[in-house]
Parts: sequence; C-alpha cells; structure tokens
Amino acid sequence: MNLDSILVQSTKEFESDFSIDVIIPTIGRKEYLYDVLKDLAVQTHLPKKVIIVEQNPIPESLPELDYIKNGNWPFQIQHFFTHQAGACNARNMALAEVSSKWVFLADDDIRFDAIFFEKTFEKIEQYKVLALTTSCLQQNEIQHYNTIHQSGIFGSGNSFVKNSCLKNVRFDKALEFGYGEDTDFGMQLRNQGFDVIYFPDLKITHLKAPMGGFRIQTQKKWDADKIQPKPSPTILYVLQKYYTREQLKSYKLVLF
Repeated sequence: MNLDSILVQSTKEFESDFSIDVIIPTIGRKEYLYDVLKDLAVQTHLPKKVIIVEQNPIPESLPELDYIKNGNWPFQIQHFFTHQAGACNARNMALAEVSSKWVFLADDDIRFDAIFFEKTFEKIEQYKVLALTTSCLQQNEIQHYNTIHQSGIFGSGNSFVKNSCLKNVRFDKALEFGYGEDTDFGMQLRNQGFDVIYFPDLKITHLKAPMGGFRIQTQKKWDADKIQPKPSPTILYVLQKYYTREQLKSYKLVLF
C-alpha cells in the first residue's frame, strides 16, 4: 500500500521558538563566504547570529574578511580568527558560541534561496524533528534520493540541529584533515537518541570552491606507504567506533 498521499502532521508537543544561529568555518574563500552571507541576509526567516571561524595557518597572517565590519548585516556576526587550521576545531569553537534554539551547520561555498530557512522550519514544525539534513548537490548534479526518510548520513555543511541536542556532541578532532567527521557527528546525535531526517525538497547548491581546508597539506603516517590503505584509516576509525561485528564484515565484503 502506498501511503505517500497521506499528509504527515506530527501531534508531538514542540517548542515553537525557531531562533537560529549559523556556524561557518572558512579558509581562503573570502568571495564565496561573502555570497553565503548575502544569501543569509535576504532570508525571510533571518538568523540571529552568524558565527564565523576564519583560519589561516601562516603565523604572520591577519584576518581578511573586511566586509564583516564594513557591511550592514541584518544579524550579529561573531568573527573568530585562528592560526590553527582544521574544520573540526573551527566548528567546535563555533558550537561553543551558539545561543539560539537552533543551529545551521553551513559551509563557506554554498548557495540557497531566500525562503530556505522559512521552508526548513515549516518542515521542522510539520514533522517535529530535532535534526535534519538537506539536499546538497553540485550544479547539474542529479538528485537520486527523493523521499523523506530516516537518514544514515549527516552533512556538516547542510544540516539543522536543535541546540539542546548538542550538549554532549562535538566534532572528533581525531578526524581532522581526514574524512568521516560528519558521519561521526551524526552517529553521536543518534546515540544520544536524536533521529536525523533527510528532506530532499530543501535544497542547497554546493559550489565545491577550489580553495579551502584541504589546500593545507598534512603528512599522515600512511602517505608514504607503497600500498595505500583502503578504506582511509579515518573512515575505518569511524566504522570501528560504531559498527557491529556483522556490519564490519558486510562492509568488508562489499569493499572487496
């Protein structure tokens, strides 16, 4: 039986305070970040605060985001500058400053329309969800997942989470400059009892800007190995952290 025609309207009690802060780690993407701020500035549901953590590992470097002070923004901008590179550290710094009821974890090279936040909170109120992730595709990329569902993924640059869910959740610095930190963050949320729901109609365009955190080259212990490990050790770390023995065997079979 197809139940898609039945309108979902959760009857759970739900706090209707939809104040929201936005956190954005950034490195070397001044022009792209400006466009993100302009998209935020025209939202029909404005954020209260945008927390930006600008990174530049060059010791003598200075902040370059002059438009933060020079611009006239309809929200507070809290700007941090650090010589320590790394998105995990930057996002954790920003999370510590969140004061609104909700947080949008954003990237510095995304675009979205003016009613993006409004549509998101309509879905949040309709489904009474506490954590959600959106569609986030590159231009002209085909969207393959088109149904609302409990998701096994979590996007660290395209997700909304209620602040009260984040008391014991942070990005694992063991995954800095690797892969899997967003998967790990989502698993921490689920292990705290908070489901993550994917909404295909909430759309973000990911520009995949050519500059960013991965231009900072770090030397990993396995980089010089003649045979490179597969999967990446950071991914394997996440799998061993959360998967059961049976899930690990299944992953190994599929990978082989």
